[in-house]
Amino acid sequence: MESKYVKDAIHICRLMFGQAVLELLQDNQFVTNAAIEEKVRKMLPDRKPELVYKIAMELLKHDVH
Repeated sequence: MESKYVKDAIHICRLMFGQAVLELLQDNQFVTNAAIEEKVRKMLPDRKPELVYKIAMELLKHDVH
């Protein structure tokens, strides 16, 4: 499913993970999957962060340009 929506989703995931990494670095915390997941959970309090995190990780595994 190589569409504009997939590319948009990948860009959003990259921005979300980038934001999480920046926040961790600012707080002098280690950048780990667990720490990133916790930041994502705080960004998405009314959603299912585990599902979003899982989908984001799957999307980021694929190099779509």
